[in-house]
Amino acid sequence: MLTLFETRDRRVKDLLEVRRLHTKYGDELVAVLGKRASDRSMDDRDRRHWKRILRKAHKYTPPTPNRSTAP
Repeated sequence: MLTLFETRDRRVKDLLEVRRLHTKYGDELVAVLGKRASDRSMDDRDRRHWKRILRKAHKYTPPTPNRSTAP
């Protein structure tokens, strides 16, 4: 799925999931998602989901305490 054609709701839900998983797995996030995305015991639909989340996890940079969110 191309990000160009994603709905805003899907992008928000995926970002929240990446944040949640990053809190859980930390720096191992990409490795964990890579294993899930290539797990042949899962349905194709589930693997596609994890591949999409993996693509977004590659681009994700966690917020730092010093970074201001104000413009």
